Amino acid sequence: MTDSSKSKPTLSPREIVERAEAHPAAVPFLWLGSEKVRRGFIVVPLVGTILFSLLGLIYPLHHKAPWDFFASYAVIGFVSYSFVVLSAWPLFKLLGRPENYYGEGDGDE
Repeated sequence: MTDSSKSKPTLSPREIVERAEAHPAAVPFLWLGSEKVRRGFIVVPLVGTILFSLLGLIYPLHHKAPWDFFASYAVIGFVSYSFVVLSAWPLFKLLGRPENYYGEGDGDE
């Protein structure tokens, strides 16, 4: 005498609505929207950062890299960010399309 309701997970009314409104390909990934998973997405990188920082203190590098100077990551980040920002204008000129590229609007917007 087994109760079939105990073996099947029950869905809340909110979850039923989410499944009904979601694209069929998205249904297996709806668990990513739960509050528990969202909180975990900040915990995992935080734990990883702390762990590898401690490992770096326990086992320091024996050979310094050429870019290991004072504020090296700030300089590298600034140069990289500047490159991305300054490359926006040439990329816009290269990839931009005129306003009427897709034809005149049919009014079905």
